[in-house]
Amino acid sequence: MDETRKLNEMKPLEEMNVIDDFLFTELMADEEKGIEVCRMILSCVLRREVRNISIRGQKELHGASEKSHGIRMDVYVEENDEDAEDRVSVYDIEPDRKSSEKAELPRRSRYYSAIIDSKIFGPARLYKHLPELVTIFILSYDPFGQNSMYYEAGSVLKSHPDVPYDDGIRRIYLYTEGDLPDRAEADDRKLKNLLRYINESTLENVIDDNTRKLDEIVRNTKAKEDIGIRYMNTWVREEELKRAAHDEGYAEGHAEGVAEERVNTERERKRANDAENDLKATQSNLKATENELKAANEVIANLKTELAEKK
Repeated sequence: MDETRKLNEMKPLEEMNVIDDFLFTELMADEEKGIEVCRMILSCVLRREVRNISIRGQKELHGASEKSHGIRMDVYVEENDEDAEDRVSVYDIEPDRKSSEKAELPRRSRYYSAIIDSKIFGPARLYKHLPELVTIFILSYDPFGQNSMYYEAGSVLKSHPDVPYDDGIRRIYLYTEGDLPDRAEADDRKLKNLLRYINESTLENVIDDNTRKLDEIVRNTKAKEDIGIRYMNTWVREEELKRAAHDEGYAEGHAEGVAEERVNTERERKRANDAENDLKATQSNLKATENELKAANEVIANLKTELAEKK
């Protein structure tokens, strides 16, 4: 694929939405604006005012070893409780359009939680000091097929569901096109408005204070002088990675095909050899039977001759 073809396939920057990876990353790159966006999202999702937060965009966490699978968080957020100095809550906000990975989403969330815990929990700390961890997936597809805007998963004591079981982990899945709950409240509608704008960041979806503030941040971000160059470089790099992955997959598939063909060939060769050996054994047995029959006929002929001579 030539460069012209690749550039023609690029989604115009003006049409990018907050849920798109590049634009969300750019929003988080400006710490002040990123904090404002994250505060807006968290306040809507948690239904309370969120104030004292810090963020780190595109945070990469390595696995337990060099060979272990690492993760890349779109934005890592810490909230400090002003009423308790040592109490911190951690938020992982993940916009996602990859519907092809829907089936893996629950286990992906599980792995993210495990890696995050392992990195933020020091060796000398007590388990009670583990922070509250909330993973928020903002999805352009319905993760569980119920057409709901809001899904939340958490640990429960299955044998006694009425008994509290608090391990400090919440997993929230937001479907941007999902339905409002029955008897929707003002907070539900505020979240719905925000999700609609995140999924499709157009003026038509600017309908309240939150979406107006977010739209202003988005327009200012898209107007940055060098953002077009960064976008093009990011696109080209991603295309190269996709092509490399495709080529590697083709090479692996070709190698697997050759190996399978060799196995099949060897299997057919063995089958042919076995058939040939069976044929030789059958021919040998037939020859022996013919010799035995010939000998028996000779015995019968001799007996007939002796009987004739006696008569």
